Amino acid sequence: MIVLRALGPVEVSVNGRAAPPELLWRKNLALLVYLARSPRRARTRDHLVGLFWGDKPESSARHSLREAIRVLRQAGDEQAIETDADQVRLADAALTTDVEAFERHANAGEWSAAAALAVGDFLEGFGLADAPAFEDWLAAERLAIRRRMVDALVQSAETLQRSGDARAAGDRARRALVLDPLSDPAA
Repeated sequence: MIVLRALGPVEVSVNGRAAPPELLWRKNLALLVYLARSPRRARTRDHLVGLFWGDKPESSARHSLREAIRVLRQAGDEQAIETDADQVRLADAALTTDVEAFERHANAGEWSAAAALAVGDFLEGFGLADAPAFEDWLAAERLAIRRRMVDALVQSAETLQRSGDARAAGDRARRALVLDPLSDPAA
């Protein structure tokens, strides 16, 4: 199983060990993250080719996608990536992410658990300069997740404040302000 920590600087492990170097190559890692955040963890081949290799000739771009899929399969197992003529899908059991855990806790109103995972921006310091469509998606995803993390930190701070733990509440509010210095609720 692949474990992806995407809140803050990216960390990846496979079956409890360091990820293979090929998996950490920027486009391979970006493909893994993008599939993990996609609806039903699936996208069409054409969409992925355009997103990651839009500047390459069609045959080169499709070859690059096949190679990235090969790397993801080797890192997880043969069932990690399901493909057919049109679609690429990341198997549900192939990957766990801190973003999914954060969202589960936040959706359940488990503010303390959500706040514990809100440690930094989504894919902090990561980018693909040669894939502008991916960069656009990444910017939008970062903003949405950042807003959700700020909300969870503020909710957790309010809960702590009500229980009389002003020090911990202040810490959570300060962490929210680091993520969004203009947040009125955090201030």
